[in-house]
Amino acid sequence: MNIRDWIFTYRMRHRPVRHVAFPRYADVRSILILYESDWQERNPYIRELVQRLLLEDKDVATWGYCAGKKDVTSPILPTSRILGERDINILKAPKQEIINDLLRRPFDLLLDLTQQPCLPLQYLAMYAPCDFKAGRLIRKGIHDFMVDVPPADTPRYLAEQILYYLQSIHSLDR
Repeated sequence: MNIRDWIFTYRMRHRPVRHVAFPRYADVRSILILYESDWQERNPYIRELVQRLLLEDKDVATWGYCAGKKDVTSPILPTSRILGERDINILKAPKQEIINDLLRRPFDLLLDLTQQPCLPLQYLAMYAPCDFKAGRLIRKGIHDFMVDVPPADTPRYLAEQILYYLQSIHSLDR
């Protein structure tokens, strides 16, 4: 474990405790999607997923991270943002103004579609003001609901699996 991972683990252990309740998918109104952006910042599977969720009357925001790219060309929009290397500090944590932007708007559900450990996106997942956080089984402690899919599977498949289970499970938590 390198120093960056150790600091992240320390911050994760000392974050405030939040109330978690399994959502009924029909009651979810706002969704935050975290993903690893491709180099061209086109991300066709994210666009398809957003269109699908918008058709279901969900309010969707997307935050991506493009590893190794200093300047991103995508505009910063209220519902979409891609981070580059200039948006993170030496510990691979997003800068405070990025975290402040994320904290401005609460969400009902977080869909973390990262395929491998990525500290900037793990920080965003940790700080995201979401009632329920779902993602791939990468690191325990961040997500409330984890799907164990092989690393070779695509983010599209991961999103389909998470949404399938969220729609299938009928919870009485709320």
